[in-house]
Amino acid sequence: MQKICRHCQQAFLIASEDLKFYDEISPVFARKKFPIPAPTLCPECRLQRRMSFRNERSLYHRKCDLTGKQIVSMHSESKPITVYDQEEWWGDRWDALEYGREFDFAKTFSEQFAELYQAVPHISLYTNNVENSYYTSYTLNVKNCYLLFGGANDEDVMYGHFISYSKDILDASSLYSCELCYEGTSSEKCYHCLFFRNCKNCSDCLMTVDCQSCKNCLGCFGLVNKEYCVFNEAVGKERYEQYLAELFPLTPQKIQLLQEKLKTLMLALPHRADHIYLSENCSGDMIIGSKNCHNAFDIINCEDGKYLCFTPKTKMTYDATFNSPDGVEFSYEVCSTVGNTSAMSTFLSWYNESISYSMECNNCQNLFGCVGLKHKKYCIFNKQYTKEAYEKLVPKIIAHMMQTGEWGEYFSPTLSPFGYRETIAQEYFPLGAAAIKQQGWNTFSEPEKTGAYLGPKVILPESIAEVDESICEQILTCDCSGKNYKITPQELKFYQKLGLPLPRLCPDERHLDRVRLKNPRRLWQRECQNCKKEIATNYAPDRPETIYCQECYLKTAY
Repeated sequence: MQKICRHCQQAFLIASEDLKFYDEISPVFARKKFPIPAPTLCPECRLQRRMSFRNERSLYHRKCDLTGKQIVSMHSESKPITVYDQEEWWGDRWDALEYGREFDFAKTFSEQFAELYQAVPHISLYTNNVENSYYTSYTLNVKNCYLLFGGANDEDVMYGHFISYSKDILDASSLYSCELCYEGTSSEKCYHCLFFRNCKNCSDCLMTVDCQSCKNCLGCFGLVNKEYCVFNEAVGKERYEQYLAELFPLTPQKIQLLQEKLKTLMLALPHRADHIYLSENCSGDMIIGSKNCHNAFDIINCEDGKYLCFTPKTKMTYDATFNSPDGVEFSYEVCSTVGNTSAMSTFLSWYNESISYSMECNNCQNLFGCVGLKHKKYCIFNKQYTKEAYEKLVPKIIAHMMQTGEWGEYFSPTLSPFGYRETIAQEYFPLGAAAIKQQGWNTFSEPEKTGAYLGPKVILPESIAEVDESICEQILTCDCSGKNYKITPQELKFYQKLGLPLPRLCPDERHLDRVRLKNPRRLWQRECQNCKKEIATNYAPDRPETIYCQECYLKTAY
């Protein structure tokens, strides 16, 4: 079936197996009468919509609305919602059932859900089981972490995004089981690697891309099981160590020269159409140990899924984003949802079963249209029902949603508590203020800061050898955005240990640089530039790289 996206007006395909999935994903007691209709938005617009609910990087000082103490929150004080600090939100001083209400069939679901969402208190930062990691969000089981957004089972991670099972990491995105690494992107099981991308099982490497099981490699691309190589040339241990002795401590100029030389090398060599490892019948990029997953990006150990992004351990699920560390099963259109079974249209919901159109609910079963519930069953709009009454009322609400065109659709971005440019959607689908307003989406922006630093600009030394602890007292200015930032003592020790220069950019600009290194979250149909076989790749047709299919690329192993 071919459809036209009602948002971007682009054509997209819905396969027969997709229709079967939509038929089966509706709640069990309503499935025969109310199957999920085929989506009206293309996969990219559905991803954009989910991402518009996730503010990762905008943190604000405000007061807790329960205790009055000063806190840090992802919700600014200007937002018309109630916010509690983590300890109070998870505590027992309030009960979300107190905000329960009857469903009004004279109104749309969205109208009533917006009223409920505005009434129920919200958590300041979405974290659980964190130690000495106050300035993080969307984190679970982390220790000694700072400005980590999207992380689980981590320790000593700073300035990271979607980092899992990792330790001693600084400035990285999409890392899994890595240690003592810097400026890494989309990599797994790497140790002591700096400035690396799409690498697996590598150690002691600098400035490498698409390398596997390599050690002591510098400026290399596409190598497998190699050691002591410099720009893809085997040089031996003695000569390699001479190179390192000349390079370290690194300076910004040395880093730039290495990057330019590696870029030239990469343009001269073929690239693999995708990064899919130990997987069967999959399409997308950075897929590890998965089966029957398509249009998937940054996934590991997933099965029978489609349109997945930044999610591990997920089964029989479509349209899922940010589901680390435990994924979801038999779910549809979920974001920032972890450990759920039979979830549909949820945001920020952890370890639930049979939950639909709900946000910020945890360890619950059989919820519909709820906000902020913990350890509850059979609730609709935060009101408690018996099992029998619940299963009688939910189909009536679904029938009403079918009439209003809401059934099967994710929440509208107008329901997001954040301004579009506060969310991760702006990173992947950037829009100007006029375009956001034209869509009718939220235009909340960060409140203007007062008391800006007006002192002289600090000139940073080229080498870390010239830096002492006094730098941690200085206010630095980003060379790109002009924003102020600081170096923490923990961060300084990391740079000193690895011989790295102090960053000239603020954390947000460094993050955006890593985002730009990653290919888009979409696939193009192209021909392998060697055998002419049709392939699906996230290298756009106008890119300058030479793209090979998996088979041709492996034959050219360097």
